[in-house]
Amino acid sequence: MDIILKNGAPVIVDGAGVPVIGIGSCGVRYTDGEEAKTALAEGEWTLDGGVMRRGGAELSFTKEGDGIKLSARYEYRGADMGKTDEFIVLTGKLAEPVKTLVAPGVREVNGIKTNEMLTSVETMEMDENTEFECGDFAALVTPSGKKYIAGYLTYREYFGGITVRGDGSFEVKAYTELAPVKEGETLRSDVFYFTECDDIVAGLPRYCDLCVRDMAGEPRLKFDVPYGFCTWYYYLGDVTGEAVSRSVEDLVKYRDLLPAKYMQIDDGWQVWYGQWEVNEKFSRGMKAYADEIKAAGLTPGLWFAPLWANKARVRQELPEYFAVNRADGERTICLDLSVPEACDFIRDVMRRATLEWGYKYLKLDLITTTLGAFRYRDPSFNSLKNYRRLMEIVNEAVPDDTFILGCTAPFGPSIGLVDGMRVSCDIGGDWDDLRQVFNAVLKRYYYHKRFFINDADCLIVRKAENEDGECRRNCTRTDEEIKTYISAAAASGGTLMLSDKLRLMGEDQLEQISRLYPINTEAAIPLDLTERWLPGILDCGVRRGIRTVMFLNWEEKDLDLSVLLGPGEHRVFEFWSRRFEGVFGDEYTATVAPHTCRVLHITDAGSPAVVGCENEVIPTLEQSFERGKLTFTFIKPGDAVFVAAEELAGDCARIEKVAEGLFRVTENGEMTVALDAK
Repeated sequence: MDIILKNGAPVIVDGAGVPVIGIGSCGVRYTDGEEAKTALAEGEWTLDGGVMRRGGAELSFTKEGDGIKLSARYEYRGADMGKTDEFIVLTGKLAEPVKTLVAPGVREVNGIKTNEMLTSVETMEMDENTEFECGDFAALVTPSGKKYIAGYLTYREYFGGITVRGDGSFEVKAYTELAPVKEGETLRSDVFYFTECDDIVAGLPRYCDLCVRDMAGEPRLKFDVPYGFCTWYYYLGDVTGEAVSRSVEDLVKYRDLLPAKYMQIDDGWQVWYGQWEVNEKFSRGMKAYADEIKAAGLTPGLWFAPLWANKARVRQELPEYFAVNRADGERTICLDLSVPEACDFIRDVMRRATLEWGYKYLKLDLITTTLGAFRYRDPSFNSLKNYRRLMEIVNEAVPDDTFILGCTAPFGPSIGLVDGMRVSCDIGGDWDDLRQVFNAVLKRYYYHKRFFINDADCLIVRKAENEDGECRRNCTRTDEEIKTYISAAAASGGTLMLSDKLRLMGEDQLEQISRLYPINTEAAIPLDLTERWLPGILDCGVRRGIRTVMFLNWEEKDLDLSVLLGPGEHRVFEFWSRRFEGVFGDEYTATVAPHTCRVLHITDAGSPAVVGCENEVIPTLEQSFERGKLTFTFIKPGDAVFVAAEELAGDCARIEKVAEGLFRVTENGEMTVALDAK
């Protein structure tokens, strides 16, 4: 792509010189009384190399692959403004209308707008009257089938968004949070990107790769994907030291079935938000509980809301540490990290938790809930810069082997500063809660192992009979809904933290959870991303010759779902029913009932092979067939797999013929077996 002047107006053209976008202007949006007004740069555009100028506006651009990078500099030339709402980085209009939009929304709280875990990701059909405010980026499809991705590459100056309209017009915006602008003051934007792509599903990960490169150089992948236990969804804020000890006992008892690395204590251990001292429910002190967790072979984790201080002593005694609300001039509960002493406060809290107490997994929560349109001691600060300063301080303060998890935190500004990030709303106890969670998780596959490790929130599969008087979140999901839940959790590829009281779970329930181990660490690709609000066709990729594809029906009616298998013939095995579906050509279609799923293990037809696993949702076993010998390694003791062969024999495993051409093979003391097969 390139930018040219056409009839005095700047136009983005594609590689063939065909106009794609007409560029409008830059400016500021503000409120005058009750009326929203816009001040845009005026005059003729000039083009000088990679810089366009008009009035007080300057747009710099460079080519980047098949796309173009832009950043804006705007010198405001009007009378002083006491409050502004938006820096309009760029207005423009596509050469075609927008037919389909895939984009996150924005969450508006305390006068700021961000893209974070509580924003849903929309897939919508648009008409000329449709308008949507997107957070960070937007993926667009036109009536002719052209596909575009537009979004920020850097997140250092402002939280930003894009308003997209069905007629093809758009505004790229930076949210100025009621900050004043004086005559002659210059606003500078982050870097924005626009590109055409062949496929939205494949294009979004490539876009995220560019974001990471421009923000951090490379992905921050110091840790394996975490798995373990979190106290929140059973006890909520009523967690006690005794409950933590019982949870540790359960993790030790069931560790062969449910391996765990982390044991994280959530909200409820502290005196107040901002007063990070142990309360009376944790009578032995936080170091003692960390020591107990470590003695069990686990890594201890601890929850904080690091910017928030409501009734805390620091809020009462040192109000100058806190930002001021621009709307009413009152001190807020949000720490102002342009104040050096406030930085020291955070630094001391983090050092105490990690270096003195021994917690090496920190969950930092309620970030965007605490930030707002505030005034800081440093007038150049805003909520984004306050957040990034927080995370810089945390990273400086804690040991390098500390896993940092962001929660209710902005996605783009976290690049390079966190190891993991919650990407969905909190999980609740019913079916609709699953739909809301996995709308976000499955449609944010492109962040995983790029921006950070995705965290799909805790897994809770209990039913009423698995709850006692300590339970603070009751669950009502059916058996079939729980299977769908477990399948979607496996497809996420992200953090897996359990949050049921394990000692109250039935043996069959524990075995069902165990099918998630070894955990899958790659995010599934939603093949129907642009077709449905909640994807139902998930490609989990190929692991050692077995491809896993999931059909999930999130709706209230039967759905016919299909997946392309590729050339040749393919065997299809359904995991949950343990049913061999048969041999198929280039496509497989199934009717899936509401709230249910099918997990398909797909292999090439021909030679004898393991075609399905009984105890792994996403199989990882190694196998080979050479000179009449089928060799494979079981993943777990007592494991069972299904083998497609005309004949199968051997004394190193139990072999049972279950259908013509299909055998069930069970581990019988030898993990790696070689069977005679043809």
